[in-house]
Amino acid sequence: MRGTKIRLTIILLLMLSLVLTAGNPTGAKEQVTISLLSQTASADCVAVQIAEFEKLHPHIRVESLFMTGGWQDKLVTEMLAGTAPDAFEFWSPFNQQLRQRGLLLNLTPYMQRDFTAEDIADFFPTVWETSFTRIGPQAGSQFIMPRYINVMVFHYSIDRFRAAGLSEPLDLDARGEWNWQTLRDSARKLTIRDGAQVTHYGAVISISSLPRVLNWIWGAGGDLIDPNDPSKFVGDTPEAEAGVQFICDMIWQDGSASPTFSSGLFINGTVGILEDGMGVVPTLRKRIGDNFRWNSVRRAEGPAGRPGYLVDDSYGIWAESPHPDETWELVKFLVSREGQEIMVKYSGYPPVRRSAVRAYLNLAPDHNLRAFADAVADSRPTIFSRMQGDIATLYSTLWAMLTSVLNNSQPYRVAVEAYRSQIEALLAEAR
Repeated sequence: MRGTKIRLTIILLLMLSLVLTAGNPTGAKEQVTISLLSQTASADCVAVQIAEFEKLHPHIRVESLFMTGGWQDKLVTEMLAGTAPDAFEFWSPFNQQLRQRGLLLNLTPYMQRDFTAEDIADFFPTVWETSFTRIGPQAGSQFIMPRYINVMVFHYSIDRFRAAGLSEPLDLDARGEWNWQTLRDSARKLTIRDGAQVTHYGAVISISSLPRVLNWIWGAGGDLIDPNDPSKFVGDTPEAEAGVQFICDMIWQDGSASPTFSSGLFINGTVGILEDGMGVVPTLRKRIGDNFRWNSVRRAEGPAGRPGYLVDDSYGIWAESPHPDETWELVKFLVSREGQEIMVKYSGYPPVRRSAVRAYLNLAPDHNLRAFADAVADSRPTIFSRMQGDIATLYSTLWAMLTSVLNNSQPYRVAVEAYRSQIEALLAEAR
């Protein structure tokens, strides 16, 4: 009798198993939908990345969303309302603001679980280091994943240099002579005037944002905020002044650099040297076409070397995402070798992984795309995306100080004293 009961129990369990299997014949995971917010310019690239990701994870569907005007305010509003995208592209100092408000998922446990030592070593070291918070109670945590590399370099017209009888920057660099002085001399000799009117500037300097001006301050050996003590303003040093003054001298004393930033001047052939990121190379190649020959080279060496601003465009995950594990799988794919090679192919941006570099260099074997690797070795992040406090206000105050000098409204020392109290008050609040 007892044996009969056991047999009946086994039969019932087998029948239950068959019923459950019939409802899920392949044992597939429950279908999940997550969303990714990207820049409109990334549409083609994102579509391919999502398609490949969904092949690997058939139970995850990714809805692609794109940024519109005021997207940052909209994203914060959606986060607070509980309706935000699961993952998104973003950059400094916005990522710091979201992290500080507790709106970003801490990726450290996921990274420690899924990334091997080989994975981590595959990222360019400076880029990987940029993804960690350095200051405050969350120091050492990782809230972002690097999306691509963009470092500031110089693009130059080969035709303009040869017409002026000048050595090209790449040749100067090979001889150890590509420095601030040869840059300035080249810009002067490339400048063309009709009487007192400049018709062709020698250079366009990237003075369109605070981090890009920091390139020059760093190159002179200075800084604005002490990276080792972010409560300290150090923009009053002779080195900081020298970096800004060098730009001003090229613009206002030599008249060899345009007083406004415009890559269009380089594209139409009226400027010999353009300071901009490696990320613009695909656009320049497309728009310049065969109109003239040009190339790219790492930054000219200043008194303190070639330090350059490393753009920290990244991926983040909303802290309240209903599907954090699935969203992490997406972000992990986007920064994988395969995801990065897709990005390289469809966006033309330099990758964050060394294993994807060959795909990048193969985009244009005739162009010095290796300049990005030369530049990233000397690059550094800004402190603004890694410190505490009201970064948005601090950022805008420092920028107001710098622009008042760059537009030739007042000397550097006068500007520093005019803004010092505001800057130091903001830094004191951030302690």
